[in-house]
Amino acid sequence: MDYFNHKKVLITGASSGLGEHLAIELNKRGAHVILVARNEKELTRVLNQLDKTSPSIAKVFDVSKYDQGGVFIADLLKEIGTVDILINNAGISQRSLAVDTSFEDEKKIIDLNLYGVLALTKACLPEIIKNKGQIVVINSVMGKINTKYRSAYAASKHALTGYFDCLRIEVEDQGVSVCNIMPGFVATNITKNSIGSTADIIINSANDKGLSPASFAIKAADAIAKRKREVIIGGFKEGFAVWFKKLTPKLFDIFIKKQKVI
Repeated sequence: MDYFNHKKVLITGASSGLGEHLAIELNKRGAHVILVARNEKELTRVLNQLDKTSPSIAKVFDVSKYDQGGVFIADLLKEIGTVDILINNAGISQRSLAVDTSFEDEKKIIDLNLYGVLALTKACLPEIIKNKGQIVVINSVMGKINTKYRSAYAASKHALTGYFDCLRIEVEDQGVSVCNIMPGFVATNITKNSIGSTADIIINSANDKGLSPASFAIKAADAIAKRKREVIIGGFKEGFAVWFKKLTPKLFDIFIKKQKVI
């Protein structure tokens, strides 16, 4: 029997990209998936791809409306009964220098990537503790390193790393696993949808040369099933960058300035 069989798995940002492919992969493995995103049409499209023998549902919610997260989860639990695994995937990236990024755009990034994630996690946590379940964060290698064009995005991802590393040691004795999944370049529309992205940046982005989202989903699902605490999913360069930064931060800064990071 597959690890995910009959487990209720809530995935945010499930209408496209990594969330869509995670939903498809976990559904194949027997999970009852709760798809959450803002775009009802795209949620329906993803839902229609799933195997009906493992019942799944779609719910429209904007994770950046973090003040409404508690009510959303309370209403959801009344409907579906429980949540075994929460996968915090919703987020937005950045492709602009700090000096060129408005405070309003920085706040937009933080509201979605950080506060929205914390609100849903806190709302789900009692249920997940009861079930000895899992909290999964689709973080980023930017939760470990620094580059140009990612100031607010890196701030949100570094914050997620710190928060969930702390949460892990608070709940692991209660049977709850916390997994930080850190993607490198994956071939999704993340660059196209990023704050500050331009036509030139999209054309020259290295993102399309990254791992396929279907391959990412398989690796992520395997990591979740093994209840890993942290995993980097990407190419050699991403893993090397995290190691290099940890080993010698000053030399890393010199190195990363010369790299193509859009």
